[in-house]
Amino acid sequence: MTAAPVDLVSDMQAIEDHWHEGQWMRMTVQLSEAEWSEHEAITMSALIVLGLDGMKQLGRRCLLEGAVELV
Repeated sequence: MTAAPVDLVSDMQAIEDHWHEGQWMRMTVQLSEAEWSEHEAITMSALIVLGLDGMKQLGRRCLLEGAVELV
């Protein structure tokens, strides 16, 4: 699972929008405490996965650039 940096930014924006929607639903009592907790867990998990993917891409790019310098 690797995506272009632009995809990561748009994915993070979609997750943030989803989180804000959940906040609104919680404030308007459309989500119970348990549902809000689950919503938060899913949102944070998605952000962690995207962050790890971004670090993986950056590491790969640094390794490739280092290999080119050695040649």
